[in-house]
This record gives sequence, structure tokens and C-alpha cells, in this order.
Amino acid sequence: MNWLSSRSALLIGLTVALCGLAASVVLVVRAGSAGVRADAEDFGTEPVTSAAPGAPAAASPAPTGPTASGAAPAPAGAGEYGSPATPVSLPAPTRLSLPRLDLRAAVDPVGVTDDGRVAVPEDPRRVGWYRYSPQPGAPAGSSVIVGHVDSDDRGLGVLVALNDVRQGDRVTVERADGSRVDYHVVSRRTVAKQALAASGAFRTDGPAALTLITCTGPYLPDDGGYQNNLVVTAVEAAK
Repeated sequence: MNWLSSRSALLIGLTVALCGLAASVVLVVRAGSAGVRADAEDFGTEPVTSAAPGAPAAASPAPTGPTASGAAPAPAGAGEYGSPATPVSLPAPTRLSLPRLDLRAAVDPVGVTDDGRVAVPEDPRRVGWYRYSPQPGAPAGSSVIVGHVDSDDRGLGVLVALNDVRQGDRVTVERADGSRVDYHVVSRRTVAKQALAASGAFRTDGPAALTLITCTGPYLPDDGGYQNNLVVTAVEAAK
């Protein structure tokens, strides 16, 4: 499958593997997995509906891998892929939960692998916080959490539950210092994997939001697997 697409000061062509996300992850999926569907209806309005003003255009997609392609950005700064997108020092996320959906998952920080892919936890029961995006609770930008929708030999992924998310659903992110950030869902949208980089999902400025990304159908094995990404956006709840 395929899925993860980001953008920031420096854009790099990366391949995604969970469902066509935009940054890049590779994961083998089962065609026709029960519970993975393409009929979830989009709803709501994005806090920001387009890429941040002034950001460079997305790089050309890298050669497609077994399950996806896309353009993903990495922040400019130190190192080959740059430093974290936000200068704000905040504790890392450790657990994600959506109580109504009975979704609970440990969160691992993930970056970019040596071959230019976004590293996603192999265990479909865990999710990954893309560490080149702002930390949850940061004052601006999109904090990105990604996860598998299913797997070849471990069944459905925890983020398959996003098919049933509703506007207003509560999302909680627990952090390493014991604190938590509460959000509520404002939108769900289906984004073609080729369009994810330009969708604003990986923006590093603008209104603060939490963005959850996984794959969605249709699943076409001969065309790289899942063709779309399911992108759920939540904003911080009033304190």
C-alpha cells in the first residue's frame, strides 16, 4: 500500500507505503481485507484547505515502489533531512486514543529511512508521529500521526477505525511528561496519494491541528495497492 506525504521548507521525493500517504512508508497489504473500504463519506472543513502560502512546489515524485509514490517534504535545517519542524520544545506523544471508537495505540516517533521512506511502525497496532512535523500541542502547524490500515499477516491496523470517525469525536494524545492534549475531529477527507503533498496535511505553519493519516480504497494490486489516503483532521479542544 502507500501513504504519507509531507511538505515543508525543503521538499524531497519520497515513496510511501501505507496507502499512498505522502511521506513514505512501505507495507504489504492484503487485497480485500475486511473492514478496509472506500465508501467512508468525507465531511467537515479543514482549518487550512491548501498548502501554506509561499511554500515551494512539491518535488517530482520519486520512482514508484511496490506500493506507492508521492512527494514528501523534510524540514530544512541540520542533517540530510533537517531538524524538527517546530522550534517549540514540547514532550513527545506516547499514546493516541479515540474513546468512542475504542481506538487506543502506542505512538512511536518516526522519521525517514535511509532509502528515503517515512518509517512507520511495523506493528499495525501502533502508530507513528512524524517527528519532522510539530509536536501535538504546538501553537501552529499540522502534527502528523500515521498508521497502517491493514497488514499481510497481522490483520487490520488500528487506524482502520477512522472509517467510522464522526465530526466532533474526541481525540486524546498523551505525552511523555504525563500531560495530554485533547482534540475534536473537524473533518475527514479522501485524498489521492499523488495529491497528498499539496493538500496541506504536512504544513508546518498556519492553525494548529492534529492530522491522522492512513490508506483507503480502492485497492488495485496492479497499480501500487491503495489509491487514496484517508486524512482526519482534529483541532485542540477549548480548555
